[in-house]
Amino acid sequence: MIGCSICGAAGAAIGSGSLAWAAEAAGPAARGREVLREFAYRKVRLTGGRIKEHYDHIQAHYLALDNDRVLKVFRQNAGLPAPGPDMGGWYDKDGFVPGLTFGQYVSGLARIGATTGDAMVHAKVAALVDGFGKAMVRSKNPYAGPKAQEQWAAYTMDKYVVGLIDAYQLSGVEQAKTLLPIVIDKCMPYISPVSRDRIGKTEPPYDETYVLPENLFHVAQITGDDRYRQMAVKYLLDREWFDPLAAGQDVLPAKHAYSHTIALSSGAQAYLNLGDAKYRKALENAWTFMESQRFASGGWGPEEQFVALHQGNLAKSLKTSTAHFETPCGSFADMKLARYLTRFTGRPVYGDGLERTLYNTMLATRLPDSDGNYPYYSSYAADADKKYYHQKWPCCSGTLVQGVADYVLNLYFHDDDALVVNMYTPSEVDWDRPGGAVKVVQTTDYPAADSVRLTVRQPGNGRFAMKLRIPAWAAGATVAVNGRTQPAAPGTHAVLQRTWKAGDTVDLILPQAPRTVPIDDRNPNLAAVMRGPVMYVGLNPWDGIEDHALALPAALKPMPGNPQVLRTDVDGRNLVFVPYFDVETERYNTYFKTV
Repeated sequence: MIGCSICGAAGAAIGSGSLAWAAEAAGPAARGREVLREFAYRKVRLTGGRIKEHYDHIQAHYLALDNDRVLKVFRQNAGLPAPGPDMGGWYDKDGFVPGLTFGQYVSGLARIGATTGDAMVHAKVAALVDGFGKAMVRSKNPYAGPKAQEQWAAYTMDKYVVGLIDAYQLSGVEQAKTLLPIVIDKCMPYISPVSRDRIGKTEPPYDETYVLPENLFHVAQITGDDRYRQMAVKYLLDREWFDPLAAGQDVLPAKHAYSHTIALSSGAQAYLNLGDAKYRKALENAWTFMESQRFASGGWGPEEQFVALHQGNLAKSLKTSTAHFETPCGSFADMKLARYLTRFTGRPVYGDGLERTLYNTMLATRLPDSDGNYPYYSSYAADADKKYYHQKWPCCSGTLVQGVADYVLNLYFHDDDALVVNMYTPSEVDWDRPGGAVKVVQTTDYPAADSVRLTVRQPGNGRFAMKLRIPAWAAGATVAVNGRTQPAAPGTHAVLQRTWKAGDTVDLILPQAPRTVPIDDRNPNLAAVMRGPVMYVGLNPWDGIEDHALALPAALKPMPGNPQVLRTDVDGRNLVFVPYFDVETERYNTYFKTV
């Protein structure tokens, strides 16, 4: 029997939030394959605005989850005392995938703890890992119910693993490192010996072995055990996914949309760890193919499936489905892909996509309740509303906390000589570099307003560049350093190279003229309204409005005193457009016929 030492308290680093993770995870060799690098969680802080409001709400929600309730299914499986109410839904011992999201709750909390330095968050991570570890050591079977074991063994193991990785790396829980090989060894007998593809939403096999490599590469780095690297390589979905993508073949149609997108993160880690450029090329080509799959929100995959292009399938889905985007899961995968590609290429186009996805998907979901009701799908059909998934504690309850915890990773990147400002929201970034510590503060009401100010609080030796992403839609953008203004080209980085001093300011103006985005190439006059990165929807639509041809965006005028609300008159009726992220319980319409 395994000794009790793995069931002890967390290590001394708990509460420090001092361990780097995302930026340096793949080791020194990987850094030569990156044009830009991420900042560690602790180096970026949200200081206000809509993104922080959402972040703070999600932090409070998951911190308040009852530990006994979350651990109950594992304790029951181990024959241990199991206090607390049943979770119910997917998570329960008789549910669809018992315990499926446990590791993601731990992962998201550890990331939030690393960013905020909240000792209570780190303590919760340690307590959850301790309870999970005691149950795992005692259990003969690592899966808390037969459905997880029989159909979702790889999927569930991957979530266990990421939770333990982040508990160790970000919350300093040494016990999590000890548990990693134990949990993996217990799970592997139930997992296919070869990587198996999954086609669509309903056709078996369901288990997603090809999602395993990303975190297995991390386990190899943490443990120093090369068998996990070999395992990661074995489960890469090369023949069906990475090889054709790298060769420029669009193999997206009919694939299960979320799982294949998250598998691209495994390709990213394969590139960083193995150095094979085909994986980077596969990611770049996948992004290009996905651009034609996207709704205006940035989402994709109606009924969880990529569609065949040039057949009007996105438009057709508006009348056949209300499940147009598997939202927290899909946006988590999409934003990770955008960050990897930003790191590999430095191109601002991926920041444009990341920003659109964040505002209109993850940030725009319905907030969860206290009893396991969570958002899952977004609907862009006529007369839609934001619904909870029909079963409690679905998979998207796990990716929701992970994706929101990663908001801080989206804002800034750097190389040795430049700070890249990738997104605009009130925040601060600390950059430790050989020329001395740099601190930059961002203040803005964007996207409600068009203006952004960056202030240098600490310049180090001052010899670095600032690169500001100028979105492709931002015609007429300008940037000013200490009041001296110059134009900024859309779709580029505005590069500001000078010797910076404390108190220097950069003022960025990003004009957000309303525009329309057609749903697909077969339906150019069926379009959604955008303002800057934000998708707008018609609020409380009446029957038939989706078939009424409108002069969009020309007919839209801002509401006096509130430029975030747009409106027009349609045959004597008021049609009001609001940001999709502002919709709560109201009905809405996303796509309209245009003239």
